[in-house]
Amino acid sequence: MHWTFRWESGFTLVEMMVVLTLIGILSAIATVTLGPSSSRAYETAMLSDLRNVATAQEAYIEQTFAETGTATFANGISQLNVTLSNGVTIRMRGNGHGWSARATHERVRGTRCSVYRGSIRPFPPATEEGRIDCD
Repeated sequence: MHWTFRWESGFTLVEMMVVLTLIGILSAIATVTLGPSSSRAYETAMLSDLRNVATAQEAYIEQTFAETGTATFANGISQLNVTLSNGVTIRMRGNGHGWSARATHERVRGTRCSVYRGSIRPFPPATEEGRIDCD
């Protein structure tokens, strides 16, 4: 009697389980490591949009002063020519003495950024005129 061995191609169940376990461990490490960086990216989008609102508000003041002789502030985001980042929402108020804006992001709960200019009650957490503050 003559025995011949044939090598079967493919992976054993044990090999597949080891690979799946390693992939699970690596994905858990990546989630823990990359989680905070994504919330920082969303906060950066809010900061950028607030800077754009401040710039647009200055242009609006210049335009209304040139047209009417009186500097007025926009009291809503719709009055400004600003395109917001995806997921960012800005609340804004203004009067004859100043304006305030607050940004939130749909992916970041509990973080708000705000800025104000002039003598108006600012949205929290803004505490200093012209500086963007986040909580």
